[in-house]
Amino acid sequence: MNTCAARSGGTVYAYAEAQWDGPALYGTASDTFDGAKIRLQIMHSQQGTDPVVMERDFQIKDQLQRGDRNGRYRTPVINHRAGSGAYGDLVLFLDWHGDGHGYQHHDYKGTSTV
Repeated sequence: MNTCAARSGGTVYAYAEAQWDGPALYGTASDTFDGAKIRLQIMHSQQGTDPVVMERDFQIKDQLQRGDRNGRYRTPVINHRAGSGAYGDLVLFLDWHGDGHGYQHHDYKGTSTV
């Protein structure tokens, strides 16, 4: 999982890219995940908890469950007018089929401030 962020004037742009390499699995899509998504965020760095100034979810369940289970996905770019200290961040949410726990989140390292 990688997050990229850049600034042009007062606007911050961010996108995320996921790449996976898994074993070939057999069965239908519902056998593995009930849901999978990437939450891409633009955050504002400050003392204490950094607030989210923009976020968008991208569903990736279908991409994860195609073919031989190897692949990559790049989100569309999101943007937000933000002051200095903004950065891109992402969270992967997976809802494993039949485990009864719903979406479990997995945080990934954000970008440097831009």
